[in-house]
Amino acid sequence: MSLYDGARARALRLEAGIGVEDLAVAAGVSPNTVRSVESGKHQPRPRVAHGIARALGVSVEELTLPGSVQTLRDIRPRLGRTQSEMAARLGVVRQMVSQVERGVNGVRSPSRWAAAYGLTLAQWTDAQRASRDLVRQKVAAQTHRR
Repeated sequence: MSLYDGARARALRLEAGIGVEDLAVAAGVSPNTVRSVESGKHQPRPRVAHGIARALGVSVEELTLPGSVQTLRDIRPRLGRTQSEMAARLGVVRQMVSQVERGVNGVRSPSRWAAAYGLTLAQWTDAQRASRDLVRQKVAAQTHRR
């Protein structure tokens, strides 16, 4: 999830009078996961972000920082497609979709991929860049902790 606003999620939870444990149960995650994403220590995976948003009664977009660009990994679930379904649509293996969504691999035909994700070429480029930047941020954070 790119640029998830954990502070916003926490504020919405407190405003609703919901405890961490109750939100965790409603979202289908552990209380430690809720604490971790609310503190900004970790960016949640799409499943976690969607679960928390659903439990808070808001859209995932309401839990992202203003002006942030969604990653490919954020966009695909909104289309209601799995990685396997996206791979079949593109005529590639699921691992390729996974690697592209994580920013590990580029693609030869960006316009074809953009169409599969329901994006313009410019939107695709921004989302792919956001995917790659998110991986770089994670690596930098892990390296910095050591």
